[in-house]
Amino acid sequence: MQRLPRVILILFAVTIGYWAWPLHAALQIREAMISGDSATLARRIEWDSVRTSLKASLSPETIARLEADPNAPQPSLWQRVKATVAPRMAGSVIDRYVTPDNLPVLLGYRRIWRGTIQPALGYQEPPTVLAGTVLAGSAIDRFASFWKRLRRAVIHSPAKVVVEVEDKYHPARSYVGTLELRGLQWKLTDLTVTGADL
Repeated sequence: MQRLPRVILILFAVTIGYWAWPLHAALQIREAMISGDSATLARRIEWDSVRTSLKASLSPETIARLEADPNAPQPSLWQRVKATVAPRMAGSVIDRYVTPDNLPVLLGYRRIWRGTIQPALGYQEPPTVLAGTVLAGSAIDRFASFWKRLRRAVIHSPAKVVVEVEDKYHPARSYVGTLELRGLQWKLTDLTVTGADL
């Protein structure tokens, strides 16, 4: 009889831990964007599928504005060759932005200045959930602030979760990301922008 409450408690803890695992992965991706950790972004994001989904979610006006931006990432040698040989196959500015180094620039966490990527300037940091307490700036504070901006998290299957998070600096904008379990790691496989455009 005493085993049943223990089993229920263990199952409850495993369920909560499994549900928190993709949220923790989403938080790690966000922290990597803020810090410019391109190694973590390269490991945690399926780039081809994210490029495709992001292109579909941005308005033509936003893509045209990004193309005209003088600070937009320059095309690689291969992208220039493709544009010369087969203009129809040329990638858009999204292909240049959606890379481990430049995705934080596109989403506003970093900026390009004199050819280098640096922290973004001009945004006033909103107060965190635990600001003014002993835990301000801690991992608990960062998770609580992330949790506050989390609009929804839907489990579609044991290996697929869709998360919608409000932008930290632009509350009218949110990011909807699909995280899929690949091997033993949650990866971002789809990203769309809703509300206010980039």
